[in-house]
Amino acid sequence: MSKARLGDLLLEANLVDEVQLRIALEEQKRRGTKFGSTLIALNFIDETVLSAFLSRQLDMPCVSLSNMEISPRVLSRVGRDLAWEQQAVPIRLEREKLYVAMADPLDVEAIETIERASGFSVVPMIAPQSSIRSCLARHYPDPENTLSEVQSAVVGVFPELVRELNEMDVFEPHFQKILERLDHLEERLDRIEALLLKGR
Repeated sequence: MSKARLGDLLLEANLVDEVQLRIALEEQKRRGTKFGSTLIALNFIDETVLSAFLSRQLDMPCVSLSNMEISPRVLSRVGRDLAWEQQAVPIRLEREKLYVAMADPLDVEAIETIERASGFSVVPMIAPQSSIRSCLARHYPDPENTLSEVQSAVVGVFPELVRELNEMDVFEPHFQKILERLDHLEERLDRIEALLLKGR
């Protein structure tokens, strides 16, 4: 198992001790999180130290995701829910290989799950956990947040705009035409909202 392999490697390198390892394993069962994420959350190891250690130990590159441009075609190979669940970001597709940034490249179960879902052989690459989460938020945004933004725009902007127009006599001759345009815009926003709900 990945957690045993990772734990053993960190123990051998004196980056964690046996007590910390035992606590982390218990906490992982309780939280249902990834083993590496649990170690970081407990402050038993720094995420940058963990990434650098795994990169050296496994002779695997540690990638920077902050300014990386990822093709929508590549992102589509791993669904949003799966990417968040496995804390993994697909970054490149070459022939039959999908290169995936992960905080724990020893997570065999995660790799196999992504391979089954994508239909490609996964080549794991290392990235710090926080950069993976930022990248996930950027490329796989939460539909709930997007929907609430649209709803806020509809609720917040139009009533205020209508009130202001009502107060301005100068617009009286054209007021009906303006209201019709606002109704048309509201219809378009309703369609956008329906599409967002459908895509959830």
